[in-house]
Amino acid sequence: MSEHNDYWQVESSIHGGVGFAPATLEEYTAIAKALDDEAAGFMALAASWGSVGLQLQAHRTSAPMCPVLSSEVPSTTSPGHTTLPFASLSARCDAHAVTCRKLAEELSATAGLLIRAHSLYSEAELATRRIIGELLQAGTQAKPGYALTGTAAVAAGGLLAGWAIDGRPNPAWMSTFTAPLQEGVLSGVGAMVGGIPIGEGVIHTNEVNTAAGRIAGVSAPMKNLAQGDHLIVREVRANSEVVRASRSVGDSMENLRRLAEERLGKIQLNSGLEYGTIAIQRYERVDGSNAWLVTIPGTDGQPDSPFGWMQNVELTSADQAQRKQADSARMVAEAMRQAGIGADEPVALIGHSQGGIVAATLASDWADEYSIEHVVTAGSPVANHPIPSKTWVTSVEIEDELVVELDGAANPATDNWLTIRGHVSPAPAATEGSIDENGSCTPGATPIAGSTPYDAAPVAGATDGREISHWLKYHQAAYQNASDLGSPAVQRHEEHFQSIIAGQLKQTQYFEGRMTNAATLTPDRRHDTIDPLYR
Repeated sequence: MSEHNDYWQVESSIHGGVGFAPATLEEYTAIAKALDDEAAGFMALAASWGSVGLQLQAHRTSAPMCPVLSSEVPSTTSPGHTTLPFASLSARCDAHAVTCRKLAEELSATAGLLIRAHSLYSEAELATRRIIGELLQAGTQAKPGYALTGTAAVAAGGLLAGWAIDGRPNPAWMSTFTAPLQEGVLSGVGAMVGGIPIGEGVIHTNEVNTAAGRIAGVSAPMKNLAQGDHLIVREVRANSEVVRASRSVGDSMENLRRLAEERLGKIQLNSGLEYGTIAIQRYERVDGSNAWLVTIPGTDGQPDSPFGWMQNVELTSADQAQRKQADSARMVAEAMRQAGIGADEPVALIGHSQGGIVAATLASDWADEYSIEHVVTAGSPVANHPIPSKTWVTSVEIEDELVVELDGAANPATDNWLTIRGHVSPAPAATEGSIDENGSCTPGATPIAGSTPYDAAPVAGATDGREISHWLKYHQAAYQNASDLGSPAVQRHEEHFQSIIAGQLKQTQYFEGRMTNAATLTPDRRHDTIDPLYR
């Protein structure tokens, strides 16, 4: 499939992180309603003008034997007999109808942008989502066979529909079609595995996390047998710059993408970095104090990597001890210790997928050891992690990515927890402009990369067929669109993140983790988690 920059776009909605008074929300809501009302009025005018045009055409044809009505010119047989210019009047009516319709669409679009930028109906949307999720959960618990069969049927329908669209079987469409069911069905399955009775889940939302704890009790020992039970963390040097200086969440997300794709070989920066590698950066502030930014990519699935598939189960457990034993969390905590991060020095964490779950786990379970002030997650199921309220959280999710729904719950919507949810759609195709007969100009539409940024943001490097929206480039587009909207909530979180790393980048360190079997180590190395620095 050939590369193209404008096949897909992401439109974002914003939940939580508002930070302004209810009265202000009421004012914005009133403005949005007024815009919608005006849009409805102009749409009614458009209908009226269209109706007048049709009536004129009806009058013109009401007397088919009268040539004057048809020709709209003075009669030669009956001097002074003429008629109205029905054609031109009808055209003017149609033009007025089109103008009114365009105004209605622009006003409606402006109302929609205001609603998205200020999260005006966020609480209602989340409440509706919760109700639907609880109903699906109860249905799954009561009739698991029907629920799973129905979900499978929807997934199969998505596969067939995607086949018709893309001209080839594409499993990504299965996730797209089942997106509305994922949260509720997964929480229902989690409740069954976790032994939670029907109805009790209304009080709690951590059914999946409870189930993950039970599963981890069995899977963790098996993982240790397969991967080894000893974690080695060591600093490694990069041959080229991968994670660069950051001044914003957007910069940090781009650095996260670079590190993730470089260590998996998707891009070639010739850094020499391999899987299981994270980055820790030290920023020096004006007053000479240190601030830190930790960049954590997601699952790489290598046989001896602490970022394997099974570690995800432990990280999402409702049990703190199990979360803290997850190899990827222990690896990042050890790397932070080796980097010399002080207990009172501000830290920001950013992670994708499993990396985001690790960041949430550190903020939840290492809060007494580090001053973790801001966490940014992309495509990470972290809704039920007990992150302290003092820690700011910026979560970016895509509606149809299955991974982010694996916790079976929606993120909290508080002033300090902001969630940006992106909706993926095809980008509009380019159209050429034209000059009408009366000399007026109709401008052409350009692909989304050249149009108004408020509508949606392009997905860089997307292909012409549907693909898994869990790739970080989709989260980058979602954050870009949310920023372009001018949302006060996004601005607050952006400013807070920037305030943490405000300073000069002094050092970038890379740390690599490997799992091995303690029995294979020499006796003097069995309690050692550090290998010599690569030279």
